[in-house]
Amino acid sequence: MRLIDNFNMDKLEAVQRVLRFSESVRNWCEKNEKVFFDDFDNENIMNYDAGGYGELADRILEKGIEEGFIDLEDLD
Repeated sequence: MRLIDNFNMDKLEAVQRVLRFSESVRNWCEKNEKVFFDDFDNENIMNYDAGGYGELADRILEKGIEEGFIDLEDLD
């Protein structure tokens, strides 16, 4: 499921903000998903096919909202 298609804040910027400021999300992403901050780019975060990070990026954003690092209002 796609969390958000249109962003006030760029999706990559939002993912990076969460990973930068949330140690728990960053650790989960690195240890459980084996994906690191620099692995994300504007193309793969919008790719929901195999090998893309669209679903993972959406989960990161959901966790970032839950932890208060970004607001839903920041994302259109």
